Amino acid sequence: MEQQKRSILFWVVNGLIALVIIIFIIQNWDKVTFTFLWLEIKGYGFLVYPVIFLLGFLSSWLWSLYRDRRKKRDEKNKEKTYQLEE
Repeated sequence: MEQQKRSILFWVVNGLIALVIIIFIIQNWDKVTFTFLWLEIKGYGFLVYPVIFLLGFLSSWLWSLYRDRRKKRDEKNKEKTYQLEE
């Protein structure tokens, strides 16, 4: 019985997500032009907007990865300096 409830909930949530995606596509069917500095992107809104979102997500993720690695490197250097002082 519990498995059946989870299955129903799974399909309801996926159906709502699909509905939101369909509404997004219908509302953004028009062609758009996105200009940033010298870069100009032309295309359908439902394709351009997610690509821009993904590029922003990717740049944020890479920046956080860089910061984490730099923080770990700085901690290692601090440990080495501390061990040398003792």
